[in-house]
Amino acid sequence: MTDCMRMTDPAEAPGPASAGSVTLVRSLAGAMRDALRSGAVSRMLVPPRETVEDAAGAKFISMPAVSPDHDLYVNKVATIVASPVPGRRATVTSVVPVFSASTGRFLGTLDGDTVTNLKCAAVTALVTDRCAAPESRVLGIIGSGVQARQQYLGVSAVRDLAEVRVWSRDPDRAAAFARDVEEMAAAGGRHAGVVVARSAEDAARGADILSTATTSVRPLPIGDGLPAHVHINCMGAHTTASREVSAELLRSSVVIVEDLRTALAEAGESHARAIELDALFAPGAGEFTKQGTIFASTGCAYLDLITCAHLAGRDDFEGFRLTGAAP
Repeated sequence: MTDCMRMTDPAEAPGPASAGSVTLVRSLAGAMRDALRSGAVSRMLVPPRETVEDAAGAKFISMPAVSPDHDLYVNKVATIVASPVPGRRATVTSVVPVFSASTGRFLGTLDGDTVTNLKCAAVTALVTDRCAAPESRVLGIIGSGVQARQQYLGVSAVRDLAEVRVWSRDPDRAAAFARDVEEMAAAGGRHAGVVVARSAEDAARGADILSTATTSVRPLPIGDGLPAHVHINCMGAHTTASREVSAELLRSSVVIVEDLRTALAEAGESHARAIELDALFAPGAGEFTKQGTIFASTGCAYLDLITCAHLAGRDDFEGFRLTGAAP
């Protein structure tokens, strides 16, 4: 399962994003692009994330990264424990302590959910802008939780959408999410038509861009009726035992991942031919918009570090100001 899905609880989805969030997503996507193109990412030290699980099934996660270019050391730490409320998903708590890489000085702590959600929206914007056809106007979203909202925010930051189709296995959540998308679009001065699809197949059929943000462990029924140029942002399950998209769809598409080592370790050999994000800026990368592409997100701490560096000094959005910094 991806970092984006791990760090958010669909039962606690926020309300519509403000219009200013689109500007923020674009600027953060630009910071990610600059770090990839300048070599700052390749100079980072990013060990594999560690997950410890106890006998009760609780998970304790550590995702460190060090950047000499940004002079930062961050380590997103999270806990995932069973919810005490019957019927609720596991409770996820995460924070990101931030230090100076050169002096070791503690700079403070950022809210983990804030960092994760904005990172996911921004990397979605980055990849979609490089892979989706410029004239893409129809977005399908499968899922209705926190990450589904970030998917709309990320895609709408880089494409002028005429239609958004949403589907969730819970019709009430799908309807509520559709209303949120309408409000987000209006807040951003957009007027995309929002449709609650009758099925996942209907949400996907003919869509220029498709975002999947579910906890499904079986491939979703989305293979038929997809345009040859479709771009898919796959933000849900990616393990050796479960995935949102079929092996056939992965084989027939260009697969993009944040980090190949992480993708192979967590998603297996089906991702062996995947390319990393920096390939989106290599010569000939413009051809990606003409073929089927899948961003199979498994997460990587270097994007969390870039997000922390970009947001740490802001005081105009709650959760972005470093707190607890030593004098």
